[in-house]
Amino acid sequence: MHFSTPSRCLLSCLLFGATTLASRNNDTVSTCEALSSILPTEIFYPDTDTYNASISSYPFIQLRLHPTCIVRPKTAQDVSAAVNLLRDTGCTKFAVKGGGHNANVGFNNIEDGVTIDMQSMNEVEVVEATEVARVGAGALWQNVYDAVEPHNLTVLGGRIGVVGVAGFTTGGGVSFFSPSRGWACDAVVNFELVLADGTIANANATSNADLYAALKGGQNNFGIITRFDLQAFPLEGPIWGGRIAFNSSAEADLVSAFTEFKSSAYDPHAAGWVTWRYNVTTNQTTPTSILWYTKPEQKPGALKPIVETKPQLMNGMTTGTPREFAKNASMVVKTSNLNTIWATTTFKISPRICHRIHLAWKTAIPSLLSAHASSNPASELTFQSIPPPPRNDSSPNSLGFSATDTPEKDLVFLQIVFYYNTDASASKAFNAGLKDFIKMFDDIAEDEGVSSGWVYLNFAARFQDPLGSYGREQLGKLKRVARKYDPRGLFQKQLVGGFKVSAAEAL
Repeated sequence: MHFSTPSRCLLSCLLFGATTLASRNNDTVSTCEALSSILPTEIFYPDTDTYNASISSYPFIQLRLHPTCIVRPKTAQDVSAAVNLLRDTGCTKFAVKGGGHNANVGFNNIEDGVTIDMQSMNEVEVVEATEVARVGAGALWQNVYDAVEPHNLTVLGGRIGVVGVAGFTTGGGVSFFSPSRGWACDAVVNFELVLADGTIANANATSNADLYAALKGGQNNFGIITRFDLQAFPLEGPIWGGRIAFNSSAEADLVSAFTEFKSSAYDPHAAGWVTWRYNVTTNQTTPTSILWYTKPEQKPGALKPIVETKPQLMNGMTTGTPREFAKNASMVVKTSNLNTIWATTTFKISPRICHRIHLAWKTAIPSLLSAHASSNPASELTFQSIPPPPRNDSSPNSLGFSATDTPEKDLVFLQIVFYYNTDASASKAFNAGLKDFIKMFDDIAEDEGVSSGWVYLNFAARFQDPLGSYGREQLGKLKRVARKYDPRGLFQKQLVGGFKVSAAEAL
C-alpha cells in the first residue's frame, strides 16, 4: 500500500498538535477547494440546492449538521480520489452518509468538515444467472426490492424501505427472512471498497477474506464501501404480515404474549417486534405489534399468542411482498421530522424478565417526559429476536456468535427510543435518560440471571460499545484487520463517525 508524502497541513498537525477552530475551518475550506479541482461536478456548498437537499434528506432533525462542503461521488474512482486527497491533508475531518438513518449525531454527517454523501451511487443491477444483486452503497432498501422483485427474487434486506443498505448491512441487519436465513450481512458475497491508500479492492470468501469477515459487523473501520453484491433467492410468493394496534388495556397481556412466543419452540418463519409507545400529551400507552410470517399457508405459527392478544383497535395483517411491506413501513419514517434517539441492550428470555423491564420503563417514563412536555415527547420500548449466526458451511461474520451458538432461540434485544421537538434541555435529559434506562434494564437482567452483554450495533447509542460486546477474541481480529488495511488510522482518526475499533474494549 502506498501513502503519499504528508502535506503542509498534515505536518502542522504532527508538529504542533491540535489546531485552533479557525485554522481547522481554513484547512477544511482549502480541502473543499482542492476537492472541487479534482471532482468539479461532485462538490456542493451551502448555497446550492443539492447541498440543501442532502441535509434535509436526514430523517431525524439532530442529524442535519452543516459540513463545509458535500462530496457526491458517482463512481468508486470518485471515492478513491476523495480519499486520497482527504488522507493527504491529514487534518480535515470527514463523514460518510449512506442512508443517513443512524441516530447518533456525527455518525453520518459532520459540522464544519467534509461529508461524503453516497446517494448518487444507488444503482441496483440484477445478475439473473447467479441470482446476485449488485447494489451501490448509496442505495436504499426500497431501491433493491424494486429491482429484484420483477425477477421473482428477494434479498435479506431492511424491513423499512427508506433505510440505507450500507449502515444496515455492515452493522448486521435483521430482515423479514432472518429467522431462517440469518443476518443480512451474511448474504453479502462481495464488498467493493476503497481502502485508506485509495486502492479499490474487493473482499469476499477467497480474496481479502479477513476483511470480508470484518466488514460484516465492523462497519466503517476499514474503508468506504462502494458496492455490495448480495446473494438473492427466489421469492416463492407473498408473506403474511402487518401492524396490529391494541387497546391500552392489553398492555401487560402483550408482554405475556411476547414472552410465550420467545419461550416456545423456535419458529424460523416468524419475524417482527412488539412495541409500547407512551405519549405525554395523552398520558396513554399504545401497544402495537409489527409482524411477518414467511410461510403464509402455515400462519400464524409461533406468532399466535401475539396476534390473538385482545382487545385490538386495528388489525392490519395481510399478505404482500417484501417490497410492499417495506414501502408501507417507510411512511412513518419519512414523516417523523423529529429528534429521534435510541439505545439497546440484550438479555435471555425468562418468565419475568420482559414484565420487569416493561414495568420499570412504564413506571419511570411519565415523569421524565412530563418534565419536558413542551417538546411534545414520546417514548417507545420494543422487543424483538436476534437471527441465527452463520453455520459451519458459511463464511463467518464479526458479530461474536460461534457457529454452534443459538441466540435466535433465547436472546431478546430491546430498543428504547425518544422522539421530541428540538429543545436543548430536553435533548440533554433524554440522552441521559437513555443511559439510565439501559443501566436499569441491565441491572434487572443481572438480577434475573439472564444478562447477555451483547449490543446490537445498529441500535446502539454513542455511549455504548457494540464492538467490544463481540468479545475479546473477535475485537482482537477487528483491530488486526484495521491495522493491516489502514496502518495510519485514517478511518479511526479522520473519519469521525461510527464505533471505532481503536476505542472499543472487550468485555
